[in-house]
Amino acid sequence: MNAVWKWARIGVCPMTATGRISGGVVPLNARAYDYFACYRLAHAGFLIDWLLPAELPARLPHLSVLITVGHGAFGDELRLALHQFVEGGGVWIAIGSPCDAGDLLGVQAHAHPSGAFKQLGEGYAYAERESPAFLCAWETLHAFGGTAVAVSEGTEVWARWLDPHGRDMGLPAITHRALGAGHAVFYAVHVGETLARIQMGRPVAEPLMLPPDAPPDDEPHPRSEDATRLDWHLDRAPCDDGTLCFAKPVADLWAESLIRAVLWAGQQRGEVVPMLWYYPNLAPAVSVLSITSETDCAQHETPLNHLLTLTGVRAVWCLSEAIHHPNFYRELVKRDHEIGVRFVPDEEHFCRASTMQGQVDNLRRFTGVRAITALQVADLAWRGCTDLYHYADSAQILSDLSRGGYHPQASGFPFGTAHPFRPLNPHRPAEPYKLFTVPLTAYRAIEWVSAAQANLLLEKAVQAHGVYHITVRPSVLEWQPHADALMRLLGRARYLGAEWRTAQEIARWLTARQNIRYKLSGLQGQLEIGLLSMTTLYRFGLLLFTPLSGWANIGDQQVELQPAEYYGARCLALETDLIEKTVREIRLFEVASEAA
Repeated sequence: MNAVWKWARIGVCPMTATGRISGGVVPLNARAYDYFACYRLAHAGFLIDWLLPAELPARLPHLSVLITVGHGAFGDELRLALHQFVEGGGVWIAIGSPCDAGDLLGVQAHAHPSGAFKQLGEGYAYAERESPAFLCAWETLHAFGGTAVAVSEGTEVWARWLDPHGRDMGLPAITHRALGAGHAVFYAVHVGETLARIQMGRPVAEPLMLPPDAPPDDEPHPRSEDATRLDWHLDRAPCDDGTLCFAKPVADLWAESLIRAVLWAGQQRGEVVPMLWYYPNLAPAVSVLSITSETDCAQHETPLNHLLTLTGVRAVWCLSEAIHHPNFYRELVKRDHEIGVRFVPDEEHFCRASTMQGQVDNLRRFTGVRAITALQVADLAWRGCTDLYHYADSAQILSDLSRGGYHPQASGFPFGTAHPFRPLNPHRPAEPYKLFTVPLTAYRAIEWVSAAQANLLLEKAVQAHGVYHITVRPSVLEWQPHADALMRLLGRARYLGAEWRTAQEIARWLTARQNIRYKLSGLQGQLEIGLLSMTTLYRFGLLLFTPLSGWANIGDQQVELQPAEYYGARCLALETDLIEKTVREIRLFEVASEAA
């Protein structure tokens, strides 16, 4: 379809939703896995119309792309309206279930004698050839949930399904069907369940059996890495130095698959797809340096502080006790560093409200710093599932920095993501915790995780447009080659565009970004977008996915839209400042092509 200067309207409907708080947030009562898929679509920056199933008949004619998440029933009247929507040029993307419209998607669900759909369970997806939603370079991606289906004649398979041992099951993972002027894309994999299971991990009760390449601990303790649902053999890859690690951000690649599917849908419509970029200055990624402060390496903390001052790098200092005079920590805060608690678990209960709050209060008292906003568990110990988040939320912690591999062989992306996210609250599934989990890429970087390994993981985090988070111990400065390697790593992250920021800065930016309200409108040859933020956001990035050229008018100033490419699609990019509680109105005009 020829490109037109018109907004693409994207509607997302979690099929289990029954109510809403307001039009700008995910509807209430969506099941946890459905909610997680919705959360990741919103995190991608799409400007979404959130819909309830009952609203679909009235809203379908006004949409360009419809995304349904999870299982539900349309009924005869809505199935007919959906058929007309697709035949008329609309794009329907169904995630996790064909509902009762498998014929429209070109698939037939396998069912139990009771009529319930058979699930895919756990396995892997792979592509035999390139498709708009799945790249061959990704090889195999671990996945969970979804529906087992058979493909009807005329339906194209974009990705196939393997069982947990890598055997082809003859089932599709992603399908596509062209119908009339429109398209229907089906994710047999439940991307929401996949993201939730991988990113949240499993409850930890005891240490997992480590792979042969990981040295055994003298006294094994349950750690964060024991919560990973990824496979030690199938989901790890060798680094340049031969060390195996979780080098593939599996969850982020599934999210990218959804992003690419939506952008492709916009291309089929020929319309402009807007996206709010993740970070300031249109940065491809950001970096976080956390420092684990311990008494036995206190003599190295002042030299490390001087090194960071010289390089202009700000860090998160995680303390279990005040080693220096309070002035040391006050000066850190004045230079925009962040102070966090190095939480020492209770041996019997791991974490209790009194333990968490007591350690935070003691740190405030002995350092003289009021804002204790980050948390890292000592030695990345872990037990249970989300209990720690409940107590951290109550202590006004903004970010958890503990979710990563303790051993170098478990470094990388054992929880499948480089993107901060708010973990699910099992007591209130539609309302996640307020704090962000900032995944940890490398623990004891340079000392334990080699420079070659750390640099490879930096590249992967930047490619995923995520957060490159490493933890160092001040003892990294004991040996000059290690100190030099750390300096080179800090510089290389900047060279790749991943500036070093504190965890609280990222958490506050992402919180404000998630709460942005928008309004899209348009006239002949002109598009308008209004953005309202409750917090001032400088150098905020906006992408407009379209092959066309254009310019913008912002506050009576003409701004050139810069051509760019993200996720393999052409777009126009601009930066602007969003001022607190002030609507930023942007008018966009098409530039006529030379041929015209």
